[in-house]
Amino acid sequence: MTENTMRVMWCEQPNQLELRRVPIYEPQDDEVLVKVAFAAICPWDVRAYSGLSSSVKFPRVLGHELSGYVAALGKNVKHLEIGQPVCADMIVKCGTCRACRSGRSNRCQRPTFQQFRGAYADYICLPHRNIFPLRKTTSMKAAAFMEPLACVTRGQDMLRLYPGEIELVAGAGPIGLMHLQVARAFGAQVIVSDPIPERLQKAQTLGAEWVVNPEVENLEQFVKDITHGWGVDAAVITVGSSRLVEQAIPLLAPGGRLNIFAGIYPKDELHIDPNLIHYGEFILTGSADSTQDDMARALSFIENGQVDTASLISHLLPLEKLGEGFQLVKSRQGLKVMIEVNGESA
Repeated sequence: MTENTMRVMWCEQPNQLELRRVPIYEPQDDEVLVKVAFAAICPWDVRAYSGLSSSVKFPRVLGHELSGYVAALGKNVKHLEIGQPVCADMIVKCGTCRACRSGRSNRCQRPTFQQFRGAYADYICLPHRNIFPLRKTTSMKAAAFMEPLACVTRGQDMLRLYPGEIELVAGAGPIGLMHLQVARAFGAQVIVSDPIPERLQKAQTLGAEWVVNPEVENLEQFVKDITHGWGVDAAVITVGSSRLVEQAIPLLAPGGRLNIFAGIYPKDELHIDPNLIHYGEFILTGSADSTQDDMARALSFIENGQVDTASLISHLLPLEKLGEGFQLVKSRQGLKVMIEVNGESA
């Protein structure tokens, strides 16, 4: 690396990616400079890169799932040390809006997005309150999942599971497989549905009590057989599909809860018989993003071994091959695609 410069994967406009060198950030008084070890690819990154998100402005540097090491500290930051392993929340919340003050900082009304300081780069720089210290023994690859696992944890909280209840997880991508593990940590038994056999096999490895391929078996009948006609106590939809939401609602038991976890793009309407909700006393909810409390809990799941994130990595690519990684995610090949920016020795 040239002295005082760093690599960034620059998106000048949608579907245009190039390696650039820019000056390394100088942390301000309350900021932390982090040398990125690993940065995972989120489907949102791919959607943004493809120009399918109207809220994303270009040019920009993408990437928000990462782990790294403290490289420099602002003069007011006393609780961290150079070389300390950390994760980061890449969205700076204002802390003062109604959402932040009411415990819903995930819906902050005045967030600051790191448009030019994304994780697909050698360094990031953020306020110290956005930095989460790690144990020195924590796998840096596993820890890079903190942000998506925090979103999953928030989504599972919405379902208010009781030990012994049965949850349906629709979709066994990396997000669905984390939902499976958090649900089991809460004491639930889990049915995982997905049309890709390899993903169902992974779900079984991670503890799913039942798996079903809806393209081979009738999902409704499968659920009836498992639950003796009662239905599932909870369900989470991890795939952006209105049809899947419509299919899952009749599978709920009386008092069942359903979380629409995945955003649905392009936007689509739901066609639901309201009497199902009325007579079934169903609760339909959604969840989006996460708070700092969610992130702290996600780290605890990772560091205590309750959720295995490292084994979800199917591809490990160098920073320069980020575009190839985007294509892998777009084509649903493998599971989680991880970018090795500077690696464990960062």
